Order: sequence, then structure tokens, then C-alpha cells
Amino acid sequence: MFKKCSVIWLACLLSLASCLTLAQQNKYALVGGLLIDGTGAQPVPNSIVLINGENIEAVGTIGRLPIPEDYQLISTEGMTVLPGLWDPHVHLLYNGHPDFAHWFSTYADQFASVTIPASAHQFLMAGVTSVRDLAVNTRDIVRVRERIEKGELPGPTIYTAGAALMPAAAPQTSPHIIPVGNERKAINETKRLIADGMDFIKILGTTTESQSIVNAIVNTAHDAGVRVTAHGRTDAEIRVALLAGVDEIQHIGIDTPTYPEDILDMVQQRIDSGTPLYWNPTVGMILNTDELAADPEWLDDPKNFLDLPVEIERDIRQAIADATFTVQAPSASDTIKRKLQSLSERGVIMTFGSDEGTFGHPASESTWRELETWVFELGMDPLVAIKWATSDSAAYMGVADKVGTLTPGKLADVIAVPGSPLRHFSTLRDPAMVFKHGRRYK
Repeated sequence: MFKKCSVIWLACLLSLASCLTLAQQNKYALVGGLLIDGTGAQPVPNSIVLINGENIEAVGTIGRLPIPEDYQLISTEGMTVLPGLWDPHVHLLYNGHPDFAHWFSTYADQFASVTIPASAHQFLMAGVTSVRDLAVNTRDIVRVRERIEKGELPGPTIYTAGAALMPAAAPQTSPHIIPVGNERKAINETKRLIADGMDFIKILGTTTESQSIVNAIVNTAHDAGVRVTAHGRTDAEIRVALLAGVDEIQHIGIDTPTYPEDILDMVQQRIDSGTPLYWNPTVGMILNTDELAADPEWLDDPKNFLDLPVEIERDIRQAIADATFTVQAPSASDTIKRKLQSLSERGVIMTFGSDEGTFGHPASESTWRELETWVFELGMDPLVAIKWATSDSAAYMGVADKVGTLTPGKLADVIAVPGSPLRHFSTLRDPAMVFKHGRRYK
């Protein structure tokens, strides 16, 4: 008995020593880099960021902020230090395969064990420390989210809508979509998603005939204090969404050159009512198609296949080789600019998101490429773009008090990139360092 107790006590002591060692090692001083804190403030040279455990302890500059002796010094000279990026429109179950039907029929049983974890890891290595998944099998994403939170898998913090609700009297053919053909089912499925811990409710595929179903979804979610986002690729989808009172609309369609006056009037009425309207445009996938068609070589980058089994990688590579690359009409850019301007003039608030997972939008590339499109195609200031994909996104998700800026007391989601993204935006493509909740992953 004594011997057994001694072994147990020894194990406990060793475990405690190990924990203390890890705690001591988890004190970092990032020294020397240009600091972009995510608030929109001007960059600060010769910065120091102190990370203690999961949190940022202090932020200052060389010569002004003392560094405790027990902190591990990490040079960020020649780099820019900034908050981990956010991507609030992703689809982790995809890995960039062009054929959705083939993907679902072949790999649906591997989403939770392979494809979602692979996308999550790729995002983290790309400096994206928080994402929102907007159409995924609910049980799969819950399982992966829990494993990431426990430290069993590397990945960003995941917010999610789970499976999207589609107002249609049809059998369920995809695990990430739940058909709801009547108001009763719409209410029940909305309640089920909320009970499962979903952060948002996502609606897609609406028609004029489904208005009452969409109304039921939105009212049920709002009664529970949960926000609703909806597809808005067509004018019909937008009308239904606005009439139902959704909180956010996804995408900017290019099938029509402008929004009809009745939609713009509805938008204006919404804004005048005092209820904010958010819009997640996801325009990079449209505006980058010409580049993708002209030079798809970057899709072969090995980092796009991190953690994927050889057979899945081979399948994706072959599908990309066989794919037809669509070139958008020159008018696409003007259409997007015109529609964005008409929404912004009426006070719509734009939220960031890349629509990752679709063809040409792998997790390793999608976020920075979407941001780059806004900077170079749409004229957004790089500092504004970074704020949009950090603190603004955190604020929209309701966690600005915890994360999103390099501020003492907040979670240490921190990345460092070579050079300055304010001069060379592509430096965001491959961060030299990635910290999430104070733990260094890269």
C-alpha cells in the first residue's frame, strides 16, 4: 500500500513539475517588430509584446517596457506583429475540390476525422486564429471544435452556424444542409441548432414562396437571442431575408448590374428603423478568377494539402488539373463596386469573410487573398483591411472584450509576418510566427 501511494505521489509531483515548467515556458517577449495592434491606430516601431500564459500581459516599446527575466525573448526585428486574423465565412468541410457532388459522396464519413481538422490546421498555419463556419454538419463541427478547445487538434477558435436551413420540402441530400418544408419543422430545427450550441443560424435557398418559413426561423432564433445570416446571391433571396429581418446577408451577386430600387428602399427602411444591417460580400472568389485562370500554379502549394491523406490529396490535385477555369466578364468588378457603394451609402455595415473551401479558396490562402482583393481591387487602406479582419470581426462576433487587438488582458492571438503588409500586403500569406491563446504553433 505504501509503495502504491508513493508511486501515485511521485506521479502527481512529476505532473505538477511538468505543468509548472510549461507555465514558465509560456512566457514570451516578442521584441523589436513593427506593431499593428488591430485598433486602427498607426503602427508602432520597436515594439514589445509580453505574453503570459493565454493572455497578453503588456504592450510597449524597447527602452520603455521592461522585460522580466523569466520571459523567453523572441526577436521580431524586420517583422510586423499583429493580431491573429479572423475569417467569419468559411466551410471547413471542403478542401478546395471543384466537384461538390463527388466530395460529399466520397468523403462525408471523413469530414470530422480528416477534412475539417485539416482545414482548421491549415488556417492556423496561415495566421487565422478565429473562424466562423457557415454550413457544416452540426455534429462534425461540434466534435472538432471540442477537440481544438481541449488542445487535441491544432486549429483556430471556431464559431459556427452548424448545418444551414433550406426552406424546401425535399429530402436531405447533403449533411451540411437541413431542408425545412414547413413552419413547424423550421421552428423545431432552429431550436435544435441553438440547443446544440450554434452561434448563428444560417439560411440559404430561399424563394418568395418560403417567406413564412424564413420568418419562423428568424423569429425563433431572435427569441433565443441568436442572430441569423442568410444567402443573398439573388434579388429574391435578399427580399425574403430583409422582410424576415435577418441580421446579416451573405455575398454580392453579379447576375444583375445594380440592386433594384425596391431592395434599396427596403435596406434604407431597415437602417432608418435603427436596426443595423450587416453584409458579408465575399467578393474575392469572383474578382480573383482571372488570376486563377491565368496562373493556377499556387493551388499546387504543398501547404494546401497539410494533414490530408495521400489519396485525398491526389484526388484534389487531379480534379484541379481537369477543372475548367471561368474568366469573369470585365463588368464584374464594376458591378461589385456599384452594389457595394449603394449599400454603404445607406449605412449597411460590411463584415469580412472569404467563403473558404470552395474551388480556388483553400484554407491556406483564402483569407489573405480576400483581403488583398479589397486592398488592390476595391481600394481599401491596408490598415483598415487589417482592422476589419481582426478587431472589427471580433466585435461583430461579440467577443471584442476578449480578443481581436493586441491589448493587455486579451487573449494572446498574435502573428508576426516578414516585412510590412502596409507596403507589401502579400507578407500576410505566410506568417513567420503564430500564437493562439498564448501557445506558439509556428
